[in-house]
Amino acid sequence: MICKKSTKWIYLILILGIYYPSFSQNQWTYDFNNGLNSLENSGPALKKLGAPGKFVKEKIPDVEDLFRTVYRFENNSGLQFDNRDAKGFLDKSFTIEIYFKMDTLGSWKRVLDFKNRKSDYGSYIYDGKLNFYDYAISEKAPVRANQYVHYVYSRDFETKVIKMYINGQSKVEFKDPGTEGVLDVDQVLNFFQDDLIANHEASAGSVALIRVYDRVMTPVFVRRSFQTISKVKKPVEIAETAEEEIKQTPQKEMPKNNSNLVNVSGKVFDGRNLDMIKDVDVSVRKTKNDSLVAHTKTVDGVYNVQLRPFESYKISVEASGFQSKSVAINTSNKSEEIKSLFSLAPETFDRPIATLLFTQSLEILENEAKTKLDSIAAYFQTRTDLKVMLKGHTDNIGDFDKNIALSGQRVQTVREYLISKGVDNNRIQGVGYGPTRPNFKNKTEEQKKLNRRVEVWAEPIKR
Repeated sequence: MICKKSTKWIYLILILGIYYPSFSQNQWTYDFNNGLNSLENSGPALKKLGAPGKFVKEKIPDVEDLFRTVYRFENNSGLQFDNRDAKGFLDKSFTIEIYFKMDTLGSWKRVLDFKNRKSDYGSYIYDGKLNFYDYAISEKAPVRANQYVHYVYSRDFETKVIKMYINGQSKVEFKDPGTEGVLDVDQVLNFFQDDLIANHEASAGSVALIRVYDRVMTPVFVRRSFQTISKVKKPVEIAETAEEEIKQTPQKEMPKNNSNLVNVSGKVFDGRNLDMIKDVDVSVRKTKNDSLVAHTKTVDGVYNVQLRPFESYKISVEASGFQSKSVAINTSNKSEEIKSLFSLAPETFDRPIATLLFTQSLEILENEAKTKLDSIAAYFQTRTDLKVMLKGHTDNIGDFDKNIALSGQRVQTVREYLISKGVDNNRIQGVGYGPTRPNFKNKTEEQKKLNRRVEVWAEPIKR
């Protein structure tokens, strides 16, 4: 039972944009109560695009004496998220959530631009419909001028599937034909601003919330998030939604006084000397469907989470310089307390971190390889203790000496791409082996295709 006093506080928190489930560094939240800074500590600040906007205190409709801060942007202006400042946060799977309104909606109105105004490809509202130019368009959606709308865009790194939601409902789903729905070399995500050639393709408006996630959020999560934002007329329902969200959503730290949950704690230490390991990522997933239910970090080598009883879970820990490790647990009843110990071994580099495939007789990078290399470049920029070793290979078709040369050319192509992405030239080494080290027997075309590759290895830099 939720008391009236508790209901009032949860109500105020949700409406004013203060309540957000904590996801450690798996999301950045911007509610504009602190300018363009993120709600989470140390998050990258948004940047202004075009004419500077204004921070406005806006009355919440149908709610007495409550206001929220919004960012008011001019026509063909907006905001920018710099992925470099975020250390490659949007390099793989991601979700963008926005709560905004536009003054005008005739024709094309830009929402998201991934190519820094160098291309028309991207996300629009087109005559009240969701549109990704020029691959997909929805049926008429509940988008109207001067009315706030809850908009969500996600892209899965593995499948390339793009999904777009409006007010909690899925409206567009299609497979990205290339890399149109991801950031290009400029590594910036632009909101609302469009190119300067067709200046009618943007609108002035207001934005009350922007959240970016480094994963694809489920339809259930999107629907709940919309319900949490939109149900401002019913405080009790909001309180109940918030309570359920706390139970269901991945948390950095769960409420310690919740007697309905099982306390799970553990220690993570270095197996070589029994020292506690700092700054360890801890994630908990349900065994039956692999859904993420908790995410936190260790404090002085210790983590604490609370989980629902009578469930099976997998707890995984990851720390820089160590091999990741997982353990399965079962929670039997809400009164028990579960403790676990993780002894981590040093990180090993006995396999490639990525394999890039090439077309027969060519050294040109394909789009899929470029997408992988973008993530690899971000990884090596954070891991300055490692160097890059590139190993080039071919199939057995053609002249031996020419294949040796081709494998070296493929290595050089990858090297140049990584350098263009900011990896220091002095940290990259490479060699071409031609057809001498096949992974497969070269008996079928599929096997030959898998042998036309460059392997990317990580190796420690000896000090």
